[in-house]
Amino acid sequence: MKRNRKKIWILIGVLIIVLVFPPLLDSVIHDNDSPRSAIRASIRDDGYPYQSFFAIIISRDIYDEDYGHKYEVIWHDWKNETGMTGTICYAKQNENEKYSVSCGTGP
Repeated sequence: MKRNRKKIWILIGVLIIVLVFPPLLDSVIHDNDSPRSAIRASIRDDGYPYQSFFAIIISRDIYDEDYGHKYEVIWHDWKNETGMTGTICYAKQNENEKYSVSCGTGP
């Protein structure tokens, strides 16, 4: 019986860590040093800290001089009526070697 209680407390502790720490640590993890990290930071800044970890980012071989490299991002937007949101993002490197991101739903 004590063994089961110990397992339950360990499971509860792991669950708390998994649910609490991602939003607290995502500003450290997503630091705009790479295009994917900048896109995840953009999702976090829009108010979706958990989705920033689980978004699917697909690189496309398209580069625009004004906007940067093109990425397709699929993530769950719970504020949107359709739910799954396909987003097109462009990530361009700045002078300070960080990436700036512009995102939209596209045609």
